[in-house]
Amino acid sequence: MPATYLWSVDSAGKVYTLSTGGRQWEEVKGNIELKRVSATQQCAWGIGCDHQVYLYVHSSEVPIRCQESTYENQRWNPMEGFSGEHLLPTDRWSWSNQQGTQLQLKDSCTLPSPHWAWEDDWYIDENIKGQPTDKGGWQYAVDFPAQYGPKKRWNSCVRRRKWIRYRRYQATDNWALIPGVFEDPLKEPFIDVASGGSELTDQPPGRLSVWTVTIMGRIFYRTEVHAMNPEGCSWREVDNEGRECTQISLGPSCLLWAVTWEGEVMVRTGITRDNPTGTSWQVVPPPQQDVHFLQVSVGVKGVWALCRGDKVWFRKGVDASRSAEDQSALVGTAWVEMVGAMALISVGPNDQVWSLDANDRYMVYFRKGVTPSELSGKTWKALEISKGGPASMDSSVSSSISDIYSQSNMLSSQMDRLQVASDSFPDIQPEESRPSLASDLSTENHSPQKGSAMGDKLEDIQDSQEKDSVEETISEGKGIVKGNSATGTKDMQQGLTPATNSCASTENDEIQRRESMESYKSDISDTVVDFTGDYVPQQQGTQSTSEVIQTLRRTETRAKTTENASGATEERSTESRSDESGISKGATSSTESVDTRSSDGKRNPVLEKLQEDESQSEGNGSCRGSTTSISGIDMYADLYQPDPAWVWVSGGGCVIDTFTQPNWFTVAPSHTNGRGASMLGPLDSMAIWGQVQISSAPWRKKVLLQLQERARKELQPFQDYEQAVERTSWIKKGSLQYWSDTKPHRWVDCRLHLEQSSGKGLHDCKFTCYYKYYDSEKYLQFALMEIVCVLRVNHGGNQRPVFAIYTAKRTAKKVPVRLACSTEKELEDWVTAISLACSELQGCQGAPSPRAVWSTTCRGDIFVHDPTPEMEQTPTNQMFWRQMGGHLKMVECGGGGVVWGVGFDGTAWVYTGGYGGGMFKGIASSTGGIHTQTDAKYIYIYENQRWNPLTGFSDRGFPTDRYMWSDITGRQECTKEGTKTPTTEWHWVSDWTIDYKPPGGADKKGWQYAADFPASYHGYKGWNDYVRRRRWMRKAKIVTTGAWLEAPPLHLKDISVQVDQPEGSTDPIALWAIGENGDVLCRLGVIQDFPQGVSWLHVPTDQPMTSVSVGGNSRVWVTAQDGSAFFRNGITKNEPQGTCWFHIPSPHGRPLVQVSAGQSSIWAVDKLHWLWFRAQVTSTFPEGTTWEYLSPNVKTVSVGPQDQVWVLQGYVPPGSRGVVGHRLGVKIPEIPIGKSWDTQGIGGGWIHLSIRACTVKDSPTGVCTDSVAATVKGIPEEGGDNSIYSSKPVC
Repeated sequence: MPATYLWSVDSAGKVYTLSTGGRQWEEVKGNIELKRVSATQQCAWGIGCDHQVYLYVHSSEVPIRCQESTYENQRWNPMEGFSGEHLLPTDRWSWSNQQGTQLQLKDSCTLPSPHWAWEDDWYIDENIKGQPTDKGGWQYAVDFPAQYGPKKRWNSCVRRRKWIRYRRYQATDNWALIPGVFEDPLKEPFIDVASGGSELTDQPPGRLSVWTVTIMGRIFYRTEVHAMNPEGCSWREVDNEGRECTQISLGPSCLLWAVTWEGEVMVRTGITRDNPTGTSWQVVPPPQQDVHFLQVSVGVKGVWALCRGDKVWFRKGVDASRSAEDQSALVGTAWVEMVGAMALISVGPNDQVWSLDANDRYMVYFRKGVTPSELSGKTWKALEISKGGPASMDSSVSSSISDIYSQSNMLSSQMDRLQVASDSFPDIQPEESRPSLASDLSTENHSPQKGSAMGDKLEDIQDSQEKDSVEETISEGKGIVKGNSATGTKDMQQGLTPATNSCASTENDEIQRRESMESYKSDISDTVVDFTGDYVPQQQGTQSTSEVIQTLRRTETRAKTTENASGATEERSTESRSDESGISKGATSSTESVDTRSSDGKRNPVLEKLQEDESQSEGNGSCRGSTTSISGIDMYADLYQPDPAWVWVSGGGCVIDTFTQPNWFTVAPSHTNGRGASMLGPLDSMAIWGQVQISSAPWRKKVLLQLQERARKELQPFQDYEQAVERTSWIKKGSLQYWSDTKPHRWVDCRLHLEQSSGKGLHDCKFTCYYKYYDSEKYLQFALMEIVCVLRVNHGGNQRPVFAIYTAKRTAKKVPVRLACSTEKELEDWVTAISLACSELQGCQGAPSPRAVWSTTCRGDIFVHDPTPEMEQTPTNQMFWRQMGGHLKMVECGGGGVVWGVGFDGTAWVYTGGYGGGMFKGIASSTGGIHTQTDAKYIYIYENQRWNPLTGFSDRGFPTDRYMWSDITGRQECTKEGTKTPTTEWHWVSDWTIDYKPPGGADKKGWQYAADFPASYHGYKGWNDYVRRRRWMRKAKIVTTGAWLEAPPLHLKDISVQVDQPEGSTDPIALWAIGENGDVLCRLGVIQDFPQGVSWLHVPTDQPMTSVSVGGNSRVWVTAQDGSAFFRNGITKNEPQGTCWFHIPSPHGRPLVQVSAGQSSIWAVDKLHWLWFRAQVTSTFPEGTTWEYLSPNVKTVSVGPQDQVWVLQGYVPPGSRGVVGHRLGVKIPEIPIGKSWDTQGIGGGWIHLSIRACTVKDSPTGVCTDSVAATVKGIPEEGGDNSIYSSKPVC
């Protein structure tokens, strides 16, 4: 799952984000100070301190790029021919839009804001709807408007051509100013903003709703905000019905609530995809008459509010997903008061809740236990996370300061940290005008009574803050002077007053200092320094200042003793120290006792500068000349002030899975402090990072291979020795249900016996199924060596989990053995046991071969076939498929063993080289490379109705009709309540909603019409349409494990890896993909030892693409949305993205949907599942000449590195879909299209197949059984010697 962000704003106006995968607040770049933000996953909207609206758009490897177009129109006349100056009065303008209704000159197309820039100048589009135009891009017609064509005819009197130009949004990763309602921003400033609405039912993808409130209480809506136009167009006022608003909140499903000046809350009703601003406001009654709300925040089903007195309220009964059916679901039923006093609250897109404590603005709280069944959650949990970026002190610097004062420069690791500090702060100078902490406690304005009062205030620090690190204590400049009595303050004064009375500050400075300390007292940490580099949390209670300083003196003395014992020659201060008070009585600065050289003789610039600054301060009479050993802290006091308090938090863009919480609450590693910041030096950090990278290092793989080879050589001489135990066997038994293949087809009880053995009887293992046929006892038995696949399947006649066993014979007949289990656990046990036993017999254990064939099913299961040298001659029904862990929609392999996959939700995954995961646990799974994997997809059911003359369309059908709630076939009843998730690994993440964009289209209410069941459906009602249906969908999510690593951050719909990369090569591997919105992407930095690559490179196109394939020599082919194909030219190592596109028209006007490029051949599939071959593709003419039709009934095609052709067939009797097929007799260049098909492969739900890594070596010379096999093995048909195969088998 890609990382999302929690946004927050502090009192200094700085904005921070917290990633769900991180443990530190990161400051958002920008010079704008903000008051509040409203975040989504795509962007964030904010209100600046100048009360203007700002927009922050995350940068992406796919740019925001929009096309501007205009049409040039001309009419023919006998005098001048075609001209745009002699149009008829009734004609359109010479420059217009596509419909000709508006004048649209090229110069009139301007940039919408300064945040956009033109990519290039205007140019002519020579490809219209997949077909090339005439020379110059002209299209001809009889008149305006009419049907245009690319050729000029005798009656073509008008023509037009399309000019296009692209603009790109440039204000990413920065705050962009959005124009206000008026030109003068001070006329009516904004006070609040809310963004959301990305999940509104059936709205265009990427659309967003943005609402604002002005200081006058008026509400405005930002029009035309979507992914390709993040700024929107203009502000539209929404009637507030006479109620002045102060705050507004918007959920992901356009649940909109607002708060008025009187403390009322109201909800906006009537918001739909056609009317995004809604129709009216409805006031929500308060829980009590004296409750006046101040703030409200909404999600999908969660509405939280704050009232006066910092009380928290939760609204029950709200469900925005049911707003289309019941508008009352937007209002809810009742208020529930929650525990806690909060100053601000924010609800996320999946109803997760964050808040700010009313008594402690330095801590953000998260509501734990929020689930779909318990929306109010259980408890508040503080996020003890530090800030990062320029606003916070780096942990390495804090460690360096500790090293300075502890005089531990004899350790080389600590010297590294001091060097980092010197590099980080080269220009630090002490401030002479600012009094030190010691002087502040000894001035005339600080009497012992006042010091005692301050100590009493500091006693109120919360227990949770006692865990802060020593770095923060030192950075605040006051963490070591905590006292609880006048005595402690007096002890401090006895040693500090003589040196600091001359440094008294002015009265205004003292007032400012006291206010600062009072404001940030809650951040003071009760810690004392252990000058070995760690910190020691103080025990509950108090400790006087003298005791603290005494501890420091003893530590310094120990350090001195240690150095003297080691023979170090350093100058030390000889001033005596009092063991009772712990106060230095000398007048020498503490830094004078620190040697400026490290243990290796090198000089330390930080210590030298510290001594120099101290000596300057003494010479100038500055208060920096303190006699204590802690006076050096004062020079850095300004840099390490406490962080400002939080004033706003927004979780609108932070998606947290209920079942997989972020690592915000995990215990920090041993090398981090209490807030997650690293306490290690640079060398230590590098060492830990190196440990993380060891498991995937190339040298480690090489060592493992060498160890394996050594073990093989050592064990090989003993292979002929007889085993002490020749054979061991065991039997797994169970009671299941068996689907009878013979009539009557039904489920019957059965007993299974799975016999397994080891030793000499390994190949005698059998599978036996005992069942009753009427009154007779029968059994089904076959050897495990005959099994070619075991997988889970769907079966409409049984709600229990079902799996199927395929043998070679049953695969050819498409009749597997179906068995039903009582529980999911039982099914996993049987599938795992049979699969592992068969894999052992077939010799296919461990990780798949780099040349393996990968495939996926409609359930998301992943299967792999390890090729053999005889693969081209092996019938497809004898191919052994074993399952891999994970859940993906497609898996694409390529040269060098690089394997990528794409989930049903578009997330990209990279194969790590492991095996197992999912149901394969323990020894059946590799020890490394297994990661948690998530995927999501929609479950569909259909609502069916029939028309009758009395009631119209209703759910009362004929007795022969399908179920009124069914699956797509109508044979299985599927209701909303009865439809379950596919397995127990799945869980629902949304409610049932209408799908307004099903295949074939639908009307405004989602209905599709037809003459009868079943028939072809359309999105409008005809005069003879008597039935209708509409599709309902619900999103489900799975959490599993597998040998897959997520590749951030873009969502993809197709991917392809270079087909001809040899094993062991270190050259970059070409990997191309199609983004979710049709963008073409090129992956950089992909090599065999680093298959995930580095980053994506966007390749510009004039229209969205649907499919991509990388053939031999990095030749890239894609199919466009209009059905045409494109070939990318100019791809080299220096130009991996190529230079230009060559347009390839679709064959006979049939739109292409998929293309696959092999070593030297190109194959494609059109929308009607026809298979096409690109003829005359050569090295000098790689785009070929024409398309040749080959075969129907093909869903997808995959071409291998040796131009092998494998397909998934659309339908194979007796009812299987997605059957694996193989083209026989393919020989380049003699017979590039092959001779015949082998359609006996496994099937029934296969949706993707990839053989693009399958390089099969030539088989040894042998006896051939038929002419087809001889042809495949490389015998020339007419005795020629032009075969690409070197071997020539003899028949």
